[in-house]
Amino acid sequence: MPYYEKLQNKQPTLSFEVFPPKNPTGWESLYSTLAEIRRRSPDFVSVTYGAAGSTRDKTIDLVGRIQRELEIASVAHLTCVGHSKEEIASILAQLQDSGIQGVMALRGDPPKGDTQFVPHPGGFAHASDLIAFADANFQMHLGCACYPEKHPEAVTLAEDILHLKQKQEAGASFAVTQLFFDNANFLRFVAQSRAAGVTLPIIAGIMPVSALSQLARFRDLSGTEIPKSLTDYLGDGDDDTIARRGIDFAVAQCIELLDNGTAGLHFYTLNRSNSTTKITDALREAGYFKRMK
Repeated sequence: MPYYEKLQNKQPTLSFEVFPPKNPTGWESLYSTLAEIRRRSPDFVSVTYGAAGSTRDKTIDLVGRIQRELEIASVAHLTCVGHSKEEIASILAQLQDSGIQGVMALRGDPPKGDTQFVPHPGGFAHASDLIAFADANFQMHLGCACYPEKHPEAVTLAEDILHLKQKQEAGASFAVTQLFFDNANFLRFVAQSRAAGVTLPIIAGIMPVSALSQLARFRDLSGTEIPKSLTDYLGDGDDDTIARRGIDFAVAQCIELLDNGTAGLHFYTLNRSNSTTKITDALREAGYFKRMK
């Protein structure tokens, strides 16, 4: 069953995110990761979009190859950054002609070195504008981003939830969250979103910790809370020890989310399969996501 039908039928989806590498060694590693992911029978794989469209052609090529050669439904990220409406239309047309039915429509972050997002003079200022344009002109299943601990630019969580509702009204049919480590924040966010009239499926974004050095980076880049429960669980140790504990923490996190009716799990892989596939395997052994190729 396609992922968009599973989401409509309230069956949890399993998905993974990758990005186009910058060098041949990175591509070799990615293909190895994708082979391992494929064995876990994901509902879809999403491919990110570089700053200011810097990986546009690679993203379009990669989503096509994943769907065509690996027979995995692919979702292409697309941002407003640096693109006119005509360029956006051309990209969406290429994706549609390639058989790609899913797009994560995002505003995007400012280019490196800039502190504020500045829309292209002939483009879109908000993700909701991009979603509305894509929905009106193309046959796509449109995803959007959301933030359980609010977007850094939002004044309040309530304000951010209103932005999510605007994306839904513009045509988004599912949402994927920013990474988070405290399930209470996610469950509170979902409850408040439902109360505000958000009805689209909200997929939880999961990032397993593999090294203590990642924690500060996760906090600085995404604004996510690093709860004491996580740091206490990870404790001290070498990288292998921390990676094992990170997997165990993520497994427990995912089970709690699934038991609370979460629409799906979306793993941020960083183009590595070790942690995310071990988590998926543990969930399967616990009775979740039983399909395997």
